[in-house]
Formats: sequence, C-alpha cells, structure tokens
Amino acid sequence: MMNSLKPRRPRSNRLPTHTFERPRCPECGNARLKKFRSIRDQGDGSALWWVVCGNKACAHRFRVVLE
Repeated sequence: MMNSLKPRRPRSNRLPTHTFERPRCPECGNARLKKFRSIRDQGDGSALWWVVCGNKACAHRFRVVLE
C-alpha cells in the first residue's frame, strides 16, 4: 500500500527577523528603566513614556517615544 499523504514542502520562506535596540538611559547607559507615566496612543500610533533610570546613583528622568 502506498502512502497517500502529500510530501511536505521545505520551509524556505522563513519570516524576517527585526531587531530593535532597547531604550537606555542617556546619562549612564543603563537599560533598567522604571515607567511612572505613559500615553499609549498619541493619535499617530506612537507611545510616550516618562521614565526614571533604575540605577540609584543616576536616577535620571527623561521621556521615551516609541514609534
């Protein structure tokens, strides 16, 4: 008896990979940020975060815009 299943096609069309840099503190370069206020959608699809650096010695406050 022959197997009536169709042979599988090779997975040649892989999904593209996109990498993005993580937001960092402009003063010390730390990636640990604490968000204390945010606007999810500003009307154009971007988000606005008010953050403070997680490094206790730095504690720089700034805004992050995610487009």
